[in-house]
Amino acid sequence: MKRGFIFLALAALVLAGCQGSGSQQPKNDSPFLGGTQAVDVAFFENEPPAHILDNGQESFFITLLLKNGGEFTVPANGLIASLSGIPQASFGLRSLNVVNAREIIGASKELDLVQPGSEESLEFGEAKYTIDIPASFTTQLRADICYTYQTKAVANLCLKKNVVGRKSVNDVCDVSSPSVALHNSAGPLQATDLRQTSVGTNRIKLSFKVKNMGTGAFYEPGAFTNICAGQDTVKDMIKVTLTSPERAFTVECSQLNNKNSGVVRLVNKEKDITCTIDTTGLQDVTFQNLLLVQMDYMYRTAVVTQLTVDNAVA
Repeated sequence: MKRGFIFLALAALVLAGCQGSGSQQPKNDSPFLGGTQAVDVAFFENEPPAHILDNGQESFFITLLLKNGGEFTVPANGLIASLSGIPQASFGLRSLNVVNAREIIGASKELDLVQPGSEESLEFGEAKYTIDIPASFTTQLRADICYTYQTKAVANLCLKKNVVGRKSVNDVCDVSSPSVALHNSAGPLQATDLRQTSVGTNRIKLSFKVKNMGTGAFYEPGAFTNICAGQDTVKDMIKVTLTSPERAFTVECSQLNNKNSGVVRLVNKEKDITCTIDTTGLQDVTFQNLLLVQMDYMYRTAVVTQLTVDNAVA
């Protein structure tokens, strides 16, 4: 998604939220496509075939088809696929691990125009089963896929200097709201349940959740580089960063060591995060301003297929 279109879409979100007065109301329009999809992975048709011959009599290919349905572009070398279930030497494979040479472009929304994400193939190369076996057998061929991904979420916060002062006819929003609309880009990790309350004359409290909405597992950014395996010590760990795109305010979060950015661990597929904003330097009248929540992680999924090695009759 182009930065200019993102900024315009977010600006439109603010303007829409500023129309009228009273508490903030959820909006149906979003600068993002939304959803929980990311990179969909499958074995390419007939690569591998369901049956192959033994004793080196039949060559075949193992190829993965990757389709990016989320809104983040996976960079080159940002996705690693690792095979298991078969012995590398017996199948004559040059490697059990492959990384993407080209970026896998994410889907995008520019105003009302939707651009689908790109499709790429990932090839393990030519293989053949070189052993002469006395009887046919079937094995599971598994591919684990680990890749860099990101979800962004935006919301309109209601701000002013004195957040406990009397309401004014000039107020365009409410500094305390039990439910603030939060728009997420497409990805398996989502920010939800944003609340905003005043907790002092010049302090606003934010609380929200980050949730695993997919079927895969999350790992800390950079956990995998050349093989998609192990790294259990950084499983369920994600990086969360909160900023104001207009630099109108700063955020401190207790779960992020009283900073605006840090790594947290999901527990039972979610994490509660609580933050505060110091409003001392803000204007006296209410205004709405964007909060950006950026979640960075590596995502791991797997696909499995059956492969039968047939004993070739001499």
